[in-house]
Amino acid sequence: MTLYAKESVTKPFAAMSRSGRFAHSFLLTGDAGVGKKTSALYLAMLLLCDTGDACGSCRQCRRVLEGQHPDFIRWEKSTDTKVPIYKVDDIRALVTDSYVPPNDCDRKVYLLADCEGWRDAAQNALLKITEDTPDYACFIFTARSRQAFLPTLISRSMVMEVHEADKESCINALREYSEGFKGAKKKKFSEENMETAARLFSGNIGCCIAFLEGDGKLAKAAAAAADAARAAAEGDEYTLAAVLNGISGDRDEMRTALEMLARVLRDSAVIRKGGSGLIGCVPDSSKRIAERVSSARLMEMYDAVCEAAFKCTANCNAAIAAAVLAGKLI
Repeated sequence: MTLYAKESVTKPFAAMSRSGRFAHSFLLTGDAGVGKKTSALYLAMLLLCDTGDACGSCRQCRRVLEGQHPDFIRWEKSTDTKVPIYKVDDIRALVTDSYVPPNDCDRKVYLLADCEGWRDAAQNALLKITEDTPDYACFIFTARSRQAFLPTLISRSMVMEVHEADKESCINALREYSEGFKGAKKKKFSEENMETAARLFSGNIGCCIAFLEGDGKLAKAAAAAADAARAAAEGDEYTLAAVLNGISGDRDEMRTALEMLARVLRDSAVIRKGGSGLIGCVPDSSKRIAERVSSARLMEMYDAVCEAAFKCTANCNAAIAAAVLAGKLI
């Protein structure tokens, strides 16, 4: 398994492996597609590997990668709600299961992915087990933001931010994926398209692959982010509101667009400070915004966009949130 530009997680994991002392609860946070689940798989391999270094070739690592390891358990959400979530009963069942010793290894690893939107009661059901965990048990949670977790759960866990890859690493990952595509007589993606994806999604390998494979929602979100950035650069509140309202019917799509817009505003702040290394999808709009907006105002705009993006994970009225945000940005 190759982890591209994931030193923020691999270095702490390696240090824990060398010491033989691991935390019992990990919170992996970062944007969708950034590699949280891949990092969780790597951690599970590290914990269960025969040689203790996530070799990827031993029996334990192979079973983790194939989804067949009895001591690596992907806990499932309830699907009897409109949006699948972890319910209190699900967590109570997990707690009960965690007291059962592992089958083949010295450890038992649980993965609870995409924890956005779960209720406080479900998290509270975890507190006792994460405070007084059996020696063999380890829990891995993933979410876009640490705001998905209660402070009490955060205090009992090791929180690790999973970052995007740099552009070079991102394109190398896309090349590897493209060249390894089964049944292909040539690379699946062109160099030009890979460059475009890496620019649009700022080194987010998962989003780049989905975009290149024709994910219509990502394409629509990228176009909306670019249009919103241009409207913000021109101070055009009507167009900005129309663009945001046009994607308000799908909260995931809206959140992706807002996260891309936040990077544009981040770039504007970098430009005002004389920095380089832009990561947004519309550098020309970042430069225009930097010319007409103060640094303090940029921070207000950035915070407003990030707040609206986070609200997209909750049960908010996205259309109203879009209109309010447009007013805040202009």
